Formats: sequence, C-alpha cells, structure tokens
Amino acid sequence: MFQDYRKDKKVKMKSKAFIFLLILFIIPLRVNASPQYMNIFNKDKFARPEMKNMCSVCHVNSNGGGPVNNFGMVFDTNGFKITNDLRQKFPELFKVVQSLVPKITRVKPVTVPVGQEVKIMIVGNNFANDSTVKIDGSSENIQATFVNPKNIDVTITFSNTGVHTVQVVNTTGQASNVFKVKAKPRKQ
Repeated sequence: MFQDYRKDKKVKMKSKAFIFLLILFIIPLRVNASPQYMNIFNKDKFARPEMKNMCSVCHVNSNGGGPVNNFGMVFDTNGFKITNDLRQKFPELFKVVQSLVPKITRVKPVTVPVGQEVKIMIVGNNFANDSTVKIDGSSENIQATFVNPKNIDVTITFSNTGVHTVQVVNTTGQASNVFKVKAKPRKQ
C-alpha cells in the first residue's frame, strides 16, 4: 500500500513536470517591448514624428509587449537595423518620399592600375548598408563594403585601361551622381 502511494506521487510529479515543460516550450513566449529598439526607430531620420515613442510601431497591442506586428517581425529578422528597403516596405512609419538620394563627393584614388586588385574608397552622403555600387553600369563582380552613411569601400580589379564610371544606387532605385576613375597600365 505504501509503495502504491509512492508510485502515485512519482507519477503526479512527472505529470506536473511534463505540463510545466509543455507550457514553457510549446506555448509561444510573450515578446516584451524593449526601449533600446524603440530608440533605434526614434533616432531614424526618416521615422514619422507622430510614430515616435509609440509601442504600436512594433507591437499589435498599442501598450507594447505581447505579439509583434509585421514591422516588428521584419525589424527583428533584419537584426534590429533599419534599411532603405525596410522604410520602403512600411511607408506608414517612415517619410519615404524624403529619402535622400546617395551622392558621391569624391573617390580615392582616382587613378588605378590595370590588372591589379585595388581598394577604392567612395566618399559622399546618404549611403545605406543595402546600397549597390555599380562600375560602368554593372554591379557584377564588385566587392563593396558599407562602412557608414558617408563611406563605401570597393575592392575591384580593372581589366582594361580607360575611364570607368562609379555610381551608388540604393534599393529604391535612387542613383547617385556618376564619378570617374581612370585605369592606367601598371608601372614596370
């Protein structure tokens, strides 16, 4: 009789542990609002002023916490970074019409050797981490690295001499001015 009682108690304990684990892992956990994510939105220069400090930017519940809305899911998936592409997808949250066109102010160096891998620094304004660099109208085989909104580094090998064009294009299709780089034969 005493053994039956102990077995019964063990079964109940295992059942409670199973239910606890079921609740913990099967039922979706609540997502809570985080001030640091709101700050990322608030600091974005294209965020609509009327949407700043609003929990409803990311959450279904306007008081924050709980499930996230479409923007909240994409923002999370995007590593909590705001890109031009994200702004374009959610025009109700951003002033996309005022998105700034990228502008090149200089390229360093302006003369490069042919047939040798070189690093070119593009300097300007309004570059985005999802911008594309085009050399002679093509973005193929171009290794571009976004440094910050004012700098993009490009590693490339020019195969022929002459003047080549450099341009930065953001994901919304806004293209910068064209800058020129001259490729010369290597000095022997």
